[in-house]
Amino acid sequence: TRRSSDLCIGKIPGIMTRSELKRRFSVFGTIEECNIHFRDQGDNYGFVTYRYTEDAFTAIENGHKLRRPDELPFDLCFGGRRQFCKSNYADLDSNRGDYDPVKKKFESLDFDTLLKQAQKSIRR
Repeated sequence: TRRSSDLCIGKIPGIMTRSELKRRFSVFGTIEECNIHFRDQGDNYGFVTYRYTEDAFTAIENGHKLRRPDELPFDLCFGGRRQFCKSNYADLDSNRGDYDPVKKKFESLDFDTLLKQAQKSIRR
């Protein structure tokens, strides 16, 4: 689930470091997590997670002021990796508490099979 304190930052310069991105965006509040991803096509992007939602809103509204004269303006939007990457993202190392193994077990079953299993459990 996306938190409103997650910020996606696009158009990151190729020479930007993680610590530089964190330093620049920390003017808006305490950052809990910061990552940069460089791509061959040059469309580099990063994610910043603020401790407080209000700080993320401030960064969205004012983040364009952080660019240097020789840089393109940042693309700023709310959303973490899952929203940015859409269905191509698999959070393999997350500690999320919303994992439901029962749901995963039954997702691949068709309706008729689920109905038969439900009817069997009612008869018990």
